[in-house]
Amino acid sequence: MHRVGLSGLLLALSFAAAWPAQAQEKVTYAVATSNISVGHSAQSSIPLAMGFWKQEGLDVDVVGLSGATAGIQQVASGQVDFATVGGDALLIARAKGIKVKAVYVYARRSIYRIVAPADGEIKTLADFKGKSLGAPDMSAGSVPYGRAALASAGVDPQNGVKWISVGIGGQAANAIRQKVVDGWAAWDTIIASLENNGFSFRYIDPPWIGEILGNVIVAREETIAKRPDLVIKVARGIAKSSVFGLANPDGALRNHWKMYPETKPSVVNDKTFQEARHIFDSRFDLTTLEPGVKWGENVPAQWKRMADISIAEGLIPKSFDIEATYTNEFIPQINDFDQKKIEESAKASGW
Repeated sequence: MHRVGLSGLLLALSFAAAWPAQAQEKVTYAVATSNISVGHSAQSSIPLAMGFWKQEGLDVDVVGLSGATAGIQQVASGQVDFATVGGDALLIARAKGIKVKAVYVYARRSIYRIVAPADGEIKTLADFKGKSLGAPDMSAGSVPYGRAALASAGVDPQNGVKWISVGIGGQAANAIRQKVVDGWAAWDTIIASLENNGFSFRYIDPPWIGEILGNVIVAREETIAKRPDLVIKVARGIAKSSVFGLANPDGALRNHWKMYPETKPSVVNDKTFQEARHIFDSRFDLTTLEPGVKWGENVPAQWKRMADISIAEGLIPKSFDIEATYTNEFIPQINDFDQKKIEESAKASGW
C-alpha cells in the first residue's frame, strides 16, 4: 500500500515526455515552516514528483523557513523568489513599506487557529485575559492573527496576555502538557499533529474567522513587473498540484513520505496512516474553491475584511492601500490547464 507503483512512475514520465526538452530555470520557493509535512505536499512533493514545475521549464528548490516574517524578508531581500505566508502578515509588511505582493491565494480560509485544552478553563478569547498564550515563535503568522483575535474580544494583545514562544511538536506539547501556556496560537497542520499525539483541543475562534483568507504566495514587485511568466509558471504548478492532491490524497501522502522520509512515521499501519491523513486534510480542506472562484484568485471582500480587522487593532494605518497588496492579473493564465486531465491522472496514479 505504501510503495510508489510502476504505473505512477510511468504516468509522471508521460507527463514530462509531453513537454519539449528545455533549459531549466533555477527558482527557490519557501514554505514558511521548517516542518514541511504532508499538508504542504502541493507546494513540495507533488509538483516535484509529477514534474509540474519541470514542465514549465523550472528547477524549483523548496526550502523551509521559520515563520511568515522570515518568508517575507527572504523574498524582499531576493534570497528566495517566492514564499507562502499568512495574509495578515503580508498586510503588516506592506504597511512597513516592504515591496512584496500576493500573486496567488493558496489557503482559501484561515490556517491559523487558537486552541486550548478541551478540559481546561479557557472557553472564550476573553478568558485569556491575564493568561499565557503560546506561539511556535514570535515571527509566526499566527501571532498577528492571535493579537487581532484577542483584541476583538476586548483583551489587550500586548499587555493583557503573556506571549511565550514554545516551538512546535514535542516542545509545544510539553509546554501545553505542563501548563506553561494556557493556549496555543498556531496553524492547522501542527495542531493536527498534536491531536494525533493524544491532545484534545477546544478551538477558540473570533467571530470573523470565516470571513478572511488563509495564506498566499508572495513575490517581489520587481519580479511581478519584470517576470510575469515566472509568476505564472510557479503558481500554475501549485494549482495543478492542489487539484492532484484533492483527487488522490492517499497517493499524495505516500509520495510525500517517499520524497520527505523524515515525515514518515516509524511504523506505518492503519492508525498512523489515518493520522497522516488528518494532517493532510487539515490543509487541503482549506484549498478547496468557493463556487465561481478560480485557483489562486484573490477575493477583494476577504482582503478588505482582513484589513479592516488589522486597522481596528492598530496593526496597519487607516490610509492603507488594500488593493496594492495583491494582484489577480495572472489568474487566467495560472488556470490555463486541463483540470479534468489532472484529476484523471491522479485517480489513475499508482502512488
